[in-house]
Amino acid sequence: MDYSIKFPDLRMEAGTELRRAQLVMLRLLRIFDDICCRHGLEYWLDAGTLLGAARHGGFIPWDDDVDVMMPVNHYASFLKIAQAELPFDVFLQTKQTDPEHDISWAKLRDRFSYMDDPGGPYPYSQGIPIDIFPAYVQTKRQFRLRFLYSVLPPFGNQPDRMSKRFSWKHNAHNLVLGTIQRIFLVLMKIQPLRKAFIAWGQKSGGEGWCYNPERPWYQHFPLECVHPLSKITFEDVQFSAPADVDRYLSIYYGDWRTPPANPANGSHGIHGIHLSDAGPKPHSTQLEWKDYHPDA
Repeated sequence: MDYSIKFPDLRMEAGTELRRAQLVMLRLLRIFDDICCRHGLEYWLDAGTLLGAARHGGFIPWDDDVDVMMPVNHYASFLKIAQAELPFDVFLQTKQTDPEHDISWAKLRDRFSYMDDPGGPYPYSQGIPIDIFPAYVQTKRQFRLRFLYSVLPPFGNQPDRMSKRFSWKHNAHNLVLGTIQRIFLVLMKIQPLRKAFIAWGQKSGGEGWCYNPERPWYQHFPLECVHPLSKITFEDVQFSAPADVDRYLSIYYGDWRTPPANPANGSHGIHGIHLSDAGPKPHSTQLEWKDYHPDA
């Protein structure tokens, strides 16, 4: 697939740096959507991207990222096929492809750019990204106790830990929860107790989609809120969306129709966007725009 023809790179055709970055993200999203459609993989627009589609018909004017969710089995399939499907200028970033990047979800990164994230530069690729979140099904009871269920399959996360990057309050919180999780894991080695606890959580009903419980995002979307998937227009392109967009966004934001009084609170505090160079600390996966576009 020649994505340079199907979805040409239009980053230099916009006015502001942010809008140029949004065009890069839109191209990444269209490539992602194309791969998913050709392989029968499900996904849906999530968070601010879905909000932008519903409220603005595209990007929220001040937004600087794109979010999608995929059922975890479709997510795993995407990771297996993406390397062979993606064009040369798009990098699939996971813990395996970029070991310095320690987050629990995948990203598609543009290889010609650099986003100056707060606290950076970091040792991992910081090309303009879109976020791809695996979505899991949990009952309401499992979701309420996600800090315990998160250390059991299918998640198998490590107990919460302290870090030099965290505040003392955050570290104190992680110390307490991490200690409880470690005691819990010891108890779960007793097989009858483990089976009983898992069965108890499964019987509560009210299943819904959620993020990996290690993330501090507390949304639980009922199954019927997401499926069957629908379509929504985002920047004049049709993408997959939850079945009930209004309910989904209400769970996420409450009154989602009213724009915030201070739009800056909706951004991620990006310090700068390099549209055609690899920034101050180029990652090994990044490319120089001038090497491929000598007339630019």
